[in-house]
Amino acid sequence: MHELCLSSELYPVEPADIAVLEDGPGEKYRRCLKDDIVVLIGDSQAGQKDTLLTGRDIVKRALESGAVSVPVRFAFITKISRFDLITVFIKRLRARYKIFSSNIYHMDPQEIRKLKIERNIRTKENAYIFSNPRFYYDEEERSRQYNELYNSMQKGYDDNFPLDVMLLRMMGIKDTVNQGHHRMGIAVECKLPRVAVRFSAAGKAPVILKPLLKVIADINITLKLWNKNK
Repeated sequence: MHELCLSSELYPVEPADIAVLEDGPGEKYRRCLKDDIVVLIGDSQAGQKDTLLTGRDIVKRALESGAVSVPVRFAFITKISRFDLITVFIKRLRARYKIFSSNIYHMDPQEIRKLKIERNIRTKENAYIFSNPRFYYDEEERSRQYNELYNSMQKGYDDNFPLDVMLLRMMGIKDTVNQGHHRMGIAVECKLPRVAVRFSAAGKAPVILKPLLKVIADINITLKLWNKNK
């Protein structure tokens, strides 16, 4: 039996993005749902839509009051067996089971940064510097690409290029930004009021390992940020 998995973070999402979702089987997962608003991401590649498991009335009230955002927990059904203790930790293996949300969700990039889910903070100084030598760019090319992206984003965020936030990506326990670090950095620098986010997911770590892996994940992301931004 495949399990319902919950995001490690609560996301500040514009209520209008949640209001358009159809209701999902919230009753089926009642015991697992501890948050007021929970969205179950579908699988866009399989034609499965995102649904709202719980929180319809709260979202309606937020819209009526003009609230800028509501705290949302995202969930997904893992296709990885609970007895598979390896796949979730290996990128190439979990890619076979990766799903993507059918919808995009709008959030304040400053609020996303507070969640500490970025694996590196991209600025003009460290833009397009990658550890893989296949993706080497000289300083002139790095500056050109950064300036091109910066200038395009001055006009506002393009929803056709959402950030990809992968649920429980790190150690199967912590959400992280998977793609879009440069866009995220520029959005914060330019003080854009909103960015578009698409969620992806694959699986989660075994419950018995959760306390240990949480510590490792926190240390891991701290070290990644320190090494890439020093």
